[in-house]
Amino acid sequence: MLRDPTYLPERRVLEKWADGFVDRDGKFVNEFQTTFESSMWELYLHAYLKEIGAEVDFAHHAPDFVVERPVKFCIEAAIAAPAVGGDPAIGYDATAIPEDFAEFNEAAAIRIANTLSAKISKHRSSYAKLPHAKDQPFVIAIAAFDRPFAHFAASRPIMAALYGMRYDEEAAKALGPSAKEIPKFPVSSATKINGAEVPLGFFCDDRASEVSAVIYSCLATWGKIRALADNPDALSFYQTLHPSDNGIIPELRCAIKRDYSEHLLDGLHIFHNPFAKHPLGVDALGHARLAQFNIIDGRLCTIEPDDFLLMRMVRSVQTHG
Repeated sequence: MLRDPTYLPERRVLEKWADGFVDRDGKFVNEFQTTFESSMWELYLHAYLKEIGAEVDFAHHAPDFVVERPVKFCIEAAIAAPAVGGDPAIGYDATAIPEDFAEFNEAAAIRIANTLSAKISKHRSSYAKLPHAKDQPFVIAIAAFDRPFAHFAASRPIMAALYGMRYDEEAAKALGPSAKEIPKFPVSSATKINGAEVPLGFFCDDRASEVSAVIYSCLATWGKIRALADNPDALSFYQTLHPSDNGIIPELRCAIKRDYSEHLLDGLHIFHNPFAKHPLGVDALGHARLAQFNIIDGRLCTIEPDDFLLMRMVRSVQTHG
């Protein structure tokens, strides 16, 4: 698809992301063609690190990014993938829109928790023993590609997986749109279809203390590439959601491609671990366009722009001549 001249602007976005990226094992090109989502996520993270002025040392084969300056830390990239036999995050239509968002969010939290567990195990068995990664801050970067309309879950599943906070969608409906915040309650696990319990709240105690922070996005998708592409004549329509001062209903913005703009880091989340052995300051990963979260004195503290990108939906306009 990317070889089609129609997608030249999108290809240029990817080329910009990839500028300076080093394929250390010679497998990236093949993986990009076969597992697009995970490879795209790595390129996005590379672009993010360039945007915040981080210097990456590509001399090491693992973890994925070894940052040397201005602060030393390591990043391992991962995606929350569909369950075995589950529907992929591409090739769907409106019939796949979830009806029960509480169930949808819980299932997404399980996929994220599984991804976290796998990467923490990998760090303990391998990365923590590498000279360049030993005793350094370790960051896991997760992108959500676990189901159709995965972006609809926004930050709900990652909040449950890390901070053990579940938002009560039904209570929010009962309160009405003028409510100032969505009710939430503590949760320690989620139940799989087979009845097995999956632990949540990785950052509620020291069980994942080797993880300094988690980078998360459900919007670093093909939609991000389309949004950044310099293609004003594209027949596409953008709908975005942003925080509102008037209640829990987000502000809806609509624009055609010619009038739409989006920053590379819009929609990106950073979640800090209050129990981290090697904590990272907000400046190490920060940027004015992203959101950062931490638990301080038992309270969720947030740094984010007023117009933070909560969700983006792109619709292509079909013409018939």
